[in-house]
Amino acid sequence: MANTTFIDAAHKVLKEKGIPLNAEEITKIALEMNLVKTSGKTPVATMGARIYMDIKRNGDNSLFTKFERGKFGLREWQKIGQKQSVFRTGSFKSAAYQVLKSENKPLSIQKITEIAKKKNLFTSSGKTPEATMGAQLYTDIKKFGYNSPFVQLGKNKFGLRESDKRRSIVGDPINFGGLIYGPLNENGVIFLFSKIHDRLGINIESIQATYPDAKGRRKNSKGWEDIWIEFEYKSSQFKNHKHDPKECDIIVCWEHDWKECPIEVIELKSVIKKLKE
Repeated sequence: MANTTFIDAAHKVLKEKGIPLNAEEITKIALEMNLVKTSGKTPVATMGARIYMDIKRNGDNSLFTKFERGKFGLREWQKIGQKQSVFRTGSFKSAAYQVLKSENKPLSIQKITEIAKKKNLFTSSGKTPEATMGAQLYTDIKKFGYNSPFVQLGKNKFGLRESDKRRSIVGDPINFGGLIYGPLNENGVIFLFSKIHDRLGINIESIQATYPDAKGRRKNSKGWEDIWIEFEYKSSQFKNHKHDPKECDIIVCWEHDWKECPIEVIELKSVIKKLKE
């Protein structure tokens, strides 16, 4: 039995098959190919968590990238025409791309929408075009990851990935647990939460590529109860993504800006402040 890590096994499987696969398919093939040896009861969960966290932690340097419906592929495939974000002429995303391209700098959603309206780059009968613009850009980033032309560079600021390397933008200084600056996106929230989840009395069992993001357990008077967690930069983004509150127990975010939120919210900005007192 080869002593191969889950990450190495996943890479070999995807390299050989040449198509996106979900964690269950990757694990099954890896076991059949004798690439991994595990005595655990949930190798599929382990495989999914390892790949997912590799993407979260390593970003552009990860071997993997996410595809639709919980499937993973290899980042190297991007060079040979794997699925990219596309948008039709006159759409919100097309308008945002044109505005950001012409202005050549990151802008707030309000500013992007304002300029796009002045230039008649999109048509909308809705009363809240800014909310629609923000939701569409954020969803495009979350859906296509590094294949999206957009990047989120601040609390309410977006830019183009092609020009992102020219700028260095950080969050507010927090100097906590080796993290100098606060999060600016969902990845930062996950990283920070991983440092303090035990202080919150929460154990994490698995991270997954589908909604909700994580399964954990929290102790109550009867024992350790299972909880489902969704990570967001802002709590309101949970609503923008049209997630079903019935399928999630807790939103973990950096900034809680959704007053009518129907489920529990853990705002890390407030948690860090209290931990530093």
